[in-house]
Amino acid sequence: MFVSITLGAKPPANLQERLEQWNQGQPGGVAVAWVDADGTAFFQTGQFDAGDPRPITPDTQFELGSVTKVFTALLLAESERAGKVRRDDSAAKHLLPADDPAQAGLRKITLLSLTTHTSGLPQIPANFGAGASSGDPYAAYGREELLQALRSDGVAASGNAPATYSNFGVALLGQALASAWGTSYADALRAHVLAPLGLEATVVPAGGQEASENLAPPHVGAKRVPAWTFEACAPAGALRSSARDMARFVEACLGRRPVLQEALQASFVPQRNYPDFKGSRIALGWIVSGGPEQPILWHNGLTRGSHAFVGISAQTGAGVVILANTQKGPEALGFGLLGSAMPQAPSNAVDNASDYPGRYPLNAAFALTITAADGLLFCQGTGQPRVALRPVGKDRFSIVGVPAEISFERDASGQVVALTLHQNGRDQRAARGALPAAPKPVTLPAATLAQYPGSYPLLPDFVLIVTIENGGVFVQATGQAKFPVYASAPDEFYYTVVEARISFTRDAAGKVDGLVLHQNGQDMPAKRRSP
Repeated sequence: MFVSITLGAKPPANLQERLEQWNQGQPGGVAVAWVDADGTAFFQTGQFDAGDPRPITPDTQFELGSVTKVFTALLLAESERAGKVRRDDSAAKHLLPADDPAQAGLRKITLLSLTTHTSGLPQIPANFGAGASSGDPYAAYGREELLQALRSDGVAASGNAPATYSNFGVALLGQALASAWGTSYADALRAHVLAPLGLEATVVPAGGQEASENLAPPHVGAKRVPAWTFEACAPAGALRSSARDMARFVEACLGRRPVLQEALQASFVPQRNYPDFKGSRIALGWIVSGGPEQPILWHNGLTRGSHAFVGISAQTGAGVVILANTQKGPEALGFGLLGSAMPQAPSNAVDNASDYPGRYPLNAAFALTITAADGLLFCQGTGQPRVALRPVGKDRFSIVGVPAEISFERDASGQVVALTLHQNGRDQRAARGALPAAPKPVTLPAATLAQYPGSYPLLPDFVLIVTIENGGVFVQATGQAKFPVYASAPDEFYYTVVEARISFTRDAAGKVDGLVLHQNGQDMPAKRRSP
């Protein structure tokens, strides 16, 4: 434990106690910076790792994850102030040659729409590939792939969609700003944001660069995992920083440091509604919650095993930064320290959820499958992950995380008979059909079941362990609980706790040599290791 208060700061009296309670039972540690009109205070608890007892300090470095988006947005505001860009410029203007035929079709995707997540682009590009499910998903995704995705995914984007969170969009924003300055994103951010703010410990790590010895190692459960690395998507989540550096940033945000003030003030102005949280709006990067009388500007960040939160109360003139190298989210703690409640996501509950389930074919190769569970509705397109539906009107729903809506059609008796998908300016109708029959359990001989146990690595650090217990088959994934699976046919099993299936594969001699996990529209193979 270490507390440092400077210049008479007045943090909540029980901050250290709340911090230690929050971190209790966690494998790593947490650092907090409190900033108000009277000074700055640092609090921390925990250590790097069970095998590395170095204590967390104000200078320990953490992954910021999506808090990076606030800095990318500040680069936009400063670039506009300097006359390098206009917020209503299209991203393609700065990313593609002026005579490129794609310019016209991409004109609606503006820099402002990218930072406010209203471009209509998906959360990740369609060509993101195998890296999306790896332990370091953004490491190999380069600039050329990002531009290919802009050309292919951007044509259908409206540029004025309801706010839908998009790492893809902010990656494009940062790369467009870098092009406007004639340099890389890391160099542009360093020259025009980080250096003027005096943030010497805040860095965009170079691709393939080994983590600093001072980086608090991320944890998944109790397991230490590698930090993420970035290429083209760096503007969406690459930054690493310390509580001391982030305190300097918050001091500037609160006007205590006379640097980048015009750009900072421009970044605070709300621009669009942000439906992911009730009553919230989105500014340039910042989410603004709490209403006009008690607004809180905030953003959080999550990588694989680290969390970050920064929040500022415009009413009290105080700000807080929380950095942790665990999976536990500090958002509620951050809002509580600022004397506010964390904004709530709109409820997805549906009173008549049982009215809608069915299979709705939009064409011969693509259908939407609507299912219900515990009063909630879900939608899954052919070959795509399952996503939630959120009610926005009578028989009308938004698709959570996707810039699209679905409306349902009823016949004269009130029965749902069709749906219409509203997406990318098109309305596609599909008649309702029956859901595929649920799998029925079958009993397999004990000798057959005995062929399945073993370890099946989907990734080097994510393994499915198959065991036989009391005559039943159980599967346990790394860092997760053990669950039973049930046979529907030889070599075919299904879960009841999640929507997933497992198919075991055999070699030419008929011996089980692997499996395929079917979940969220993906087929993920794994070769078998010995039991």
